[in-house]
Amino acid sequence: MSPTGEPTGNVLIVGAGPTGLLLAGDLAAAGIGCTVLERREQETSNLTRAFAVHARTLELLDARGLADDLTAAGEPVSELRLLGRNTLDLSRLPSRFPYLLVVPQYETERVLRRRALDAGAEIVHGAEVVGLRQDAAGVDVDVRDPGGGTRTRRASYVVGTDGVRSTVRRLLGVPFPGQAAVRSMMLADVRLRDAPDDVLTVDSSGDAFAFLAPFGDGWYRVIAWNRRHQAPDSEPVDMDELREVTRRALGTDHGMREPRWTSRFHSDERQVPKYRVGRVFLAGDAAHVHSPAGGQGMNTGMQDAANLGWKLAAELWGWAPSWLLDSYHEERHPVGRLVVRGSGALLRFALLEQPWLRRARTVGLWTATHARPVARRLAGTVSGVDIAYPAPRGAHRLTGRRAPDVPLGGSPGRLYALLRDGLFVLVVGANDPAVTYLATKLWAGRVHCALAGGATRTTALVRPDGYIAWATDETAPDRRAAAIREALGRWCGPPADRAVHEPQHVENVTGDDRPWKERRS
Repeated sequence: MSPTGEPTGNVLIVGAGPTGLLLAGDLAAAGIGCTVLERREQETSNLTRAFAVHARTLELLDARGLADDLTAAGEPVSELRLLGRNTLDLSRLPSRFPYLLVVPQYETERVLRRRALDAGAEIVHGAEVVGLRQDAAGVDVDVRDPGGGTRTRRASYVVGTDGVRSTVRRLLGVPFPGQAAVRSMMLADVRLRDAPDDVLTVDSSGDAFAFLAPFGDGWYRVIAWNRRHQAPDSEPVDMDELREVTRRALGTDHGMREPRWTSRFHSDERQVPKYRVGRVFLAGDAAHVHSPAGGQGMNTGMQDAANLGWKLAAELWGWAPSWLLDSYHEERHPVGRLVVRGSGALLRFALLEQPWLRRARTVGLWTATHARPVARRLAGTVSGVDIAYPAPRGAHRLTGRRAPDVPLGGSPGRLYALLRDGLFVLVVGANDPAVTYLATKLWAGRVHCALAGGATRTTALVRPDGYIAWATDETAPDRRAAAIREALGRWCGPPADRAVHEPQHVENVTGDDRPWKERRS
């Protein structure tokens, strides 16, 4: 731990979208000084592109006490319509949230912003980052205000969550390789004379694609694509074209009228090669961008933030293992790559032109949604509940996997409610004073010890982001206590009776060139 009993630094976050706001709330709740710099001068906007909050993201919000507020503002969809009459059943997901929540992005930002501010984060609007320099001790960020004045802010770490056109990424000189997935996508917010039967409406023909989602206040977002007219992003959206494309894709335009906003854009598939450069991290669209198919973008960014926040807090409180910050890239980069490839495949699948390929698509979708093992894997992938992180060779079968919201003995009664403190949770199958002493005394302030609510022989150490760091089925008291002590030391730093402040890590200051997952074992 820090010898002063205080965190050893602060964090600057660039970008006040969902990724940056979730990260800010996590850091502030952990007692870390945190400032969010946002170029936009206004606090909120209804010009949103994201509507889907998946089950895994809702679980992460539940672990922060936010899920109930957000679900009250949205509409759950337990059957996700793919194309035509094919639907993916989400009701069997092993989650407290067996559905996709349809809710505008500004509602998600609302609950995240309130939490961040209540926890003590500072959010500065009209703050444009124009320069960035880092050294072994910190990062200097040049910030221009609306009046044109510039000041320099100093931070221990900087996180760029500033979107696909990330200034932080550009100032770092990090490449963003990839390609355009689809061009000339049309967006519009409209009224509809005839409301669709489904909450989400999506379909395509050989040369047209359309998607409809409700804001919940009578307005609908339309996303459409017209193979017959590929225009530059600068060309205005013509409402007659939008209606005609929607009719070709869906069979009706639902009486589309009264557009309050329109835009045209292209969708890229890109990913940075490194999520960490020294003391600067990239997350969300600044690190990866992909097609909107599957509604993965905002969810993946928020999951990036959930992975990174507790690791930065551990580093700044002085107890992080030397490999911990490196693990952010090693865990999240493969997930980003999977989402880029998966959403791209879904998009190309939706935009198939040849009639025989579309017929084959119909057969394939029917098989995927009706063969239970295939449907289960597809639902787990789309919802994020099947995301797992690499585990060392020989580790327990649960290591790296998402922890389910298991019942616990005593208050608060379930795992994700206990995770709201932002600590590790050691879940044990039986009361053991020696184990309780290890967790609550020697690692005080870093670990909760909780009794499983049902019979189990497994002891598991759950990370603050809801993934299983370590587990064992050992039942012999002495051997189990020794294994627990080793796991706590590996993941939670030295025990309180001999904690020391370690140097803050820029790259791999240990000189150990092994991958992080080998160093942690």
